[in-house]
Amino acid sequence: MKISSDSQYREYKRAVEVLIEKGTKLGDIELLSDSDKEDFARLTDAIYEWEAAYHPLPGKVSTIITDAIKKCMDAENIKQKEAAQKLGISESRISELLSGKRALNLNMVKRLRDNFGISADFILDNM
Repeated sequence: MKISSDSQYREYKRAVEVLIEKGTKLGDIELLSDSDKEDFARLTDAIYEWEAAYHPLPGKVSTIITDAIKKCMDAENIKQKEAAQKLGISESRISELLSGKRALNLNMVKRLRDNFGISADFILDNM
């Protein structure tokens, strides 16, 4: 699954939002059907690849930022799996993010701001 246009990117993002909403109504994204979970993983991977190519932010994630994310996770008493669900990304992506192996993109900065209260200014200042 690969995105080939900006309109397809927006379509995939809407589809992910629908799946997140569906999972939220069920009480947990893990309660989605296997088919929906597979779609979610494929869509988020395609979105990530598109954003990395067309909306990249420079460099890898600094330990200052990953420490802030981990601190928020500890404060909310959530594990990586739950953090991934909250951010709408795969478990492997949160692992790569927290280990500093993945660069942030603009969409991820927005998700960290909206879901963990980490200000975009803080992230940009520490990149």
